Amino acid sequence: MKQIVFIFLLLISFPALAKESQNFFQPLKLERVIDGDTIVASGQKIRLWGIDTPEKGHPLYKVATLYLESILAEGGLACKFIDRDRYQRYVMHCRVNGADIGAMLVRMGMARDFTKYSDGFYQKEQREAQKLKRGLWAD
Repeated sequence: MKQIVFIFLLLISFPALAKESQNFFQPLKLERVIDGDTIVASGQKIRLWGIDTPEKGHPLYKVATLYLESILAEGGLACKFIDRDRYQRYVMHCRVNGADIGAMLVRMGMARDFTKYSDGFYQKEQREAQKLKRGLWAD
């Protein structure tokens, strides 16, 4: 039993070690929001998986960032490790209180489904945002 507890603690402390075996969302402590799709939590720089938000200097950059801050203000952040990106950030699928953060951002038109990486995971939410002309899809 002690070995199981030790392995569990090791895996949640070092997500890179858990790449193959981590199939769960681990609670993280939000430190700050960098932009609409990047945060720092529990000492890790995290790129939200499957979405792409406007970059600095582009329309809706600040709005997307503020919307992400408001989502995360509720607390209850939990993320699942997916990969490391070329900037050595952790790419993670994240939820707040069980709700998918990427889905919320895409549904409100603050992000696009990043199909190159998500394989269309957020297409339903993107079609909804486009149909309702929200955010990025407004005239």
